[in-house]
Amino acid sequence: MKHIHIALLGNPNSGKTTLFNQLTGSKQKVGNWAGVTVEKKTGSFAYQHHDIQLTDLPGTYSLNVASAQSSLDERIACEYLLQEKVDLVINIVDAANLERNLYLTSQLLEMRIPCIIALNMLDIAKLRKININSKKLSEILGCPVIELVSNKNQGTDQLKAAIINHSFSPSSYQSLFSTEIEQSINQLVHQIDNNQIAPFYLKQPRWLATRLLEQDTLINSQLPTAITLTATQLITHIEKTTDEEADILIADARYQQINTIIDQVTQRPSKAQRTLTQRLDNIVMNRWLGIPIFLFLMYWMFLLSINIGGALQPLFQGTIDTIFIDGVSYLGQHIGLPSWITAIAAQGFGSGLDTVAGFIPQIGLMFLFLSFLEDSGYMARAAFVMDRFMQAIGLPGKSFVPLIVGFGCNVPAIMATRTLETRRDRIMTAMMAPFISCGARLAIFAVFSTAFFTQGGALVVFSLYLLGIIVAITTGLLLKKSILRGDASPFIMELPAYHAPHLKSILMLTWNRLKSFVIRAGKIIVPVCILIGSLNSININGSIDPDGSRNSILSKTGKIITPIFTPMGIEQDNWPATVGLITGTLAKEVVIGTLNTLYSQQTSTTSTDQNFSFWGGIKSAVTDTIAGFSSMNAATFINPFEAAKADGDMDSSAMGQMVHFFGSPIAVFAYLVFALLYIPCIATIGALSREIGRGWAYLSTYWGASTAYSLAVITYQAGSFSMHPTSSSAWIIGLILFQGFSIFGLIQWSKRNTVDLTQPAPININKSKSDCCN
Repeated sequence: MKHIHIALLGNPNSGKTTLFNQLTGSKQKVGNWAGVTVEKKTGSFAYQHHDIQLTDLPGTYSLNVASAQSSLDERIACEYLLQEKVDLVINIVDAANLERNLYLTSQLLEMRIPCIIALNMLDIAKLRKININSKKLSEILGCPVIELVSNKNQGTDQLKAAIINHSFSPSSYQSLFSTEIEQSINQLVHQIDNNQIAPFYLKQPRWLATRLLEQDTLINSQLPTAITLTATQLITHIEKTTDEEADILIADARYQQINTIIDQVTQRPSKAQRTLTQRLDNIVMNRWLGIPIFLFLMYWMFLLSINIGGALQPLFQGTIDTIFIDGVSYLGQHIGLPSWITAIAAQGFGSGLDTVAGFIPQIGLMFLFLSFLEDSGYMARAAFVMDRFMQAIGLPGKSFVPLIVGFGCNVPAIMATRTLETRRDRIMTAMMAPFISCGARLAIFAVFSTAFFTQGGALVVFSLYLLGIIVAITTGLLLKKSILRGDASPFIMELPAYHAPHLKSILMLTWNRLKSFVIRAGKIIVPVCILIGSLNSININGSIDPDGSRNSILSKTGKIITPIFTPMGIEQDNWPATVGLITGTLAKEVVIGTLNTLYSQQTSTTSTDQNFSFWGGIKSAVTDTIAGFSSMNAATFINPFEAAKADGDMDSSAMGQMVHFFGSPIAVFAYLVFALLYIPCIATIGALSREIGRGWAYLSTYWGASTAYSLAVITYQAGSFSMHPTSSSAWIIGLILFQGFSIFGLIQWSKRNTVDLTQPAPININKSKSDCCN
């Protein structure tokens, strides 16, 4: 079987990812490019005895790395094409925006890499009455041009046939420049030919010379000094003789050639027609209606996720409970396993799986709705709607998109900062992202609201989400006034045309995100639940009590640490709450699993009803799910936490113990404030470290922990002020002064020191990660 290695390259919103999903289906791997938390997708498919491997490169408008501040997407795409042996590049071109898309095509053809042009979105072009002669375009560009409508799976078979029939030889297309540029290129080509440079570059000295004249920092850093000095002298000479910068002349020549090509291959109406997208944008991006529409859509996204996800939870958790908790306990007793092994297997491993299963419906639906909004073209508009607000913080509106992603999970939110133009914007947005309440925190809020705030659960959760947003904004403003001074970069972003989302695409995207979330969370939650279950069963004298005891290692450790949290209302006997916060630093998804395990072990045993019935448990799960949907009414949508009363994230005995040990609602709210803001999970810290640097990750961790503790203690002390006014006053004043001095110290430090924002995150394409979902 012949192996072919292909890279997919195209502008953002050109349908590249949709085509990738159509070609590879479920045979995909999702990892990170080495050195940065930028998502890397690879996939494969077989066609007529050919094994075809695909790499989905980040969407980019250009292959120029003009400066150290250039978007990471451009750097990754360019470095991959330079360093990896690629048999063929499929360049996805948006037929409705041919001029802009062909600029990237011209750069690709200049590199003399074999390629196929996938002329996509022809349906939108036809709606705009744009007719393209693809055969003529193929003749001019010197490579195959395949017509596609990828979201309808039209043309993919022709594309596959073109791949295996390709000669794998480069196109003869050549960009033509002005006399001054051509003379400089020829001079550089001569010097390049006389120097020993990597074999890859020797095959294309003209392209290399052109990139030198464009002052590409990536190319300059890899060539001998003598050549780069000659290029600098030639650039200066061009500017003196033409009164124009060399890179501008090169870009202008490319566009002139592209416009000539377009005139030869396209027919379009002489008068532009008003499109549906333009009519919708008049409403969606209206100055007064834009933000209310956005908030309305976000509200319904969370509302549907909570209600429908809550109704589905009994099906997922009931099935897991029946098999891995009740079933394992029943089996362990009947085959005579030691009780401590049965306890670890059922209450540790089983409880871990139960916790993970509880997240799947709500998180999955949230990813589904986000995928729907992204695929429809709306999310790009949301960034523009919020631009004025983000500018006040010192960020472009484009920064709002990663923060929105943070409502699902903070890790991809930090990953999404790679699309921002400057390192300053990337750092500031990444530092704000951990305070956006993610889906895992929503699970914590839902359980506590169900137990303690049955009448005002929605208001409590809304206030927590709002608090997270306020702290994120405060963080951005503080950074803007101190170590990240400066103005926001200009906001330029393409608005894709509205279109009906393709079901297969959004389901594939949702599945990949949910799978990544479940695997990442499960790898932490299940071992942690097994560990805490074991530690809670082993007493300090070495004896084993499978039902847990007050003398267990975990109990004693929790009691030692608990006094630190007493000022926020956690009493000594409520040590499980402290352990939940500690394990939550591994992953916020672990908190409920920890509390469920510890509180339930204080009241229950591992014994199982001798009349255990597998089908009875499954039937009960299905019945509870049907009942959950049947009970939906207008009230549940007004207050989504009405639907969460029977979610089953914690069993009744565990929830009863939790209600017993938390002394008051204000203590619960203070606990939730801390859970919202304190140390991000390990995965988030790792993403911060890889994306913006270890020092920034340490600063984010310290700032989050100190802010969380201060606000949680102030919340509890203010709420219980009448009970102990003197000590409450001391705590409130002391913590306000502490945070004030910390902020003052940061501002003073920033006046004496300058933060280097010129160095981008390191990228090493040759050592890219392929492990899934790390």
